[in-house]
Amino acid sequence: MAVHAADTATDSQDVVILKFPDFISPIPYPLRCHPQEREVSRESEEWLLSMANFSEKQRAKFLTLNAGLLSGMCYIDCTYDELRVCTDFMNFLFTLDDWTDEFDTTGTRGLAECVMNTLYYPHTYHSDTAAHRLTKSFWVRMQKTAGPGCQQRLMSTLDTYFQAIMQQAADRGSGNIPELEEYILLRRDTSGCKTGFAFIEYAANIDLPDEVIEHPIIKALSDATNDLVSWANDVLSYNAEQARGDTHNLVCVLMNINGVDRQDAIELAGELWRKTLDWFFECRKVVPSWGPEIDRQVALYIQGLEDWIIANAEWSFETERYFGKEGHIVKKTRKVALLPQRVRI
Repeated sequence: MAVHAADTATDSQDVVILKFPDFISPIPYPLRCHPQEREVSRESEEWLLSMANFSEKQRAKFLTLNAGLLSGMCYIDCTYDELRVCTDFMNFLFTLDDWTDEFDTTGTRGLAECVMNTLYYPHTYHSDTAAHRLTKSFWVRMQKTAGPGCQQRLMSTLDTYFQAIMQQAADRGSGNIPELEEYILLRRDTSGCKTGFAFIEYAANIDLPDEVIEHPIIKALSDATNDLVSWANDVLSYNAEQARGDTHNLVCVLMNINGVDRQDAIELAGELWRKTLDWFFECRKVVPSWGPEIDRQVALYIQGLEDWIIANAEWSFETERYFGKEGHIVKKTRKVALLPQRVRI
């Protein structure tokens, strides 16, 4: 069942105001940032622009993203070169997200095959595409120090990301809005967070055993972090997404299943977010022990998850992706005017 535009501001002169929950102050973790973030960010932007074949419009949009700041706030304690790999991937991931927004399932499948073939066969697979050049560039550098488990997790989670993006494209084409549980599972994959969590290991120079990563408590912490990032993103990006008719959003799902308006759905999303934060706190208290060395690595991994939670919350108002140049104002007021839906021709 599709969400229609009946209750948008297009048929009325009244301005509809969306009010957002507070996604920052409940988080107890300090915001940190890598001291070389700015220099790395500029180099990474130049790197991507040199290979991405952007139009002037795409180039201008990319330069307002500031993904390097998000990377610098997520991966704080690594070397300059490691941060550069993390930031290159972060810029690449957002570019993949934008590319796949424009593709149908066939186009996304072709992009996925190119990227995954490059990861599995970096020295033998060749393609005259920006996706291949960008993937090979960050991947051969990452392989120099990333552990085998970390490398495998990046490959498997990126493959899962592409599969989920194709399902999202199919839903977008049919106007389908999934049920809540189905959406939560799909969103954990379309968010790209699982790939970002592989870089926690890379940046910390750790390589957790599979049995640790797959332990119910560690998985619960990772899933909770993914949900906290994804759901805050859904609420804060809802305005722009509803304007273009995109329904792959927690707000749309909650509107659909509960029969409520957008503001009530936003408040319900905020309640789910807060309950998930509390669940993260509870899981954090019962992390098991695997011995001194693994415990050290687990502590670094969880620190990385905590950095992701606060970094995403703060960065959402620093990038121009969601609120243009009004991010700092929206951060204070937690209010925006509803955008009119674009007319589809």
